[in-house]
Amino acid sequence: MIIYAIDDEQNALEYITDKIRQAAPDADVHAFSSPREALVSMETQPFDVAFLDIQMPGINGISLAKKFKQINPKCNFIFVTGYSEYTMDAFALDASGYLLKPATAKQVAHALENLRYPVVQGQDEKLTIHCFGNFEVFWKGEPVRFKYSKSKEVLAYLTDRNGAVCTNNEVIAALWEDDDHANYYRSLQKDIQDTLGALGCKDVIHRQWGGSALKTDRVACDYYDYLKGLPSGINAWHGEYMMQYSWAEETGASLWNDD
Repeated sequence: MIIYAIDDEQNALEYITDKIRQAAPDADVHAFSSPREALVSMETQPFDVAFLDIQMPGINGISLAKKFKQINPKCNFIFVTGYSEYTMDAFALDASGYLLKPATAKQVAHALENLRYPVVQGQDEKLTIHCFGNFEVFWKGEPVRFKYSKSKEVLAYLTDRNGAVCTNNEVIAALWEDDDHANYYRSLQKDIQDTLGALGCKDVIHRQWGGSALKTDRVACDYYDYLKGLPSGINAWHGEYMMQYSWAEETGASLWNDD
């Protein structure tokens, strides 16, 4: 786990860095006294969690969190501050925590155990799929870009089916409600195959005559973790499932009924 600690006051930075290392001794902790340096580092070495001071010159913690979210909408950040009046601003940005200085190692550990977007250890070796909120696909922390945007929706549908083999006609009916897209669907299948193949994870999709399925053991997925009752999945569920796809509403409703 990569953790950023950001505070312009050196003593406060050393203090929170020490508490983070006590709470997460196996984490790779990076300390920054400059918010701008943290932003530059984020471009080349994204963090899993960032502990942010709020009152900082140049870029305050709230503005910095907004910039981080522009780079990665699902990044985790925890505010550590001497001021309580920014609580609403913090949680409006989906913050994972809000700690008042001086935070203890126990408080830091509790915040890390209850991240909004839980960090799955070893996920860099697998394709990472987020179903809660909008559907997103990542490889080694970077968004996967397909040639066609509809290819991503095909992968979303296969993910929703949780390993079941889906016939070509089933997917076409779900995504377009007619059968006039067979040629286009073949192009989307090739796009998925080529894109994942270039990443070295071509075997994520099982293909057979007339159908395909997602190999669930080849991906790290919040939805699958939720179904297994794992804390990473349960903590990630906030009532939204594949929000950009109307056909996913049925699964979303079933998750609500399970609460």
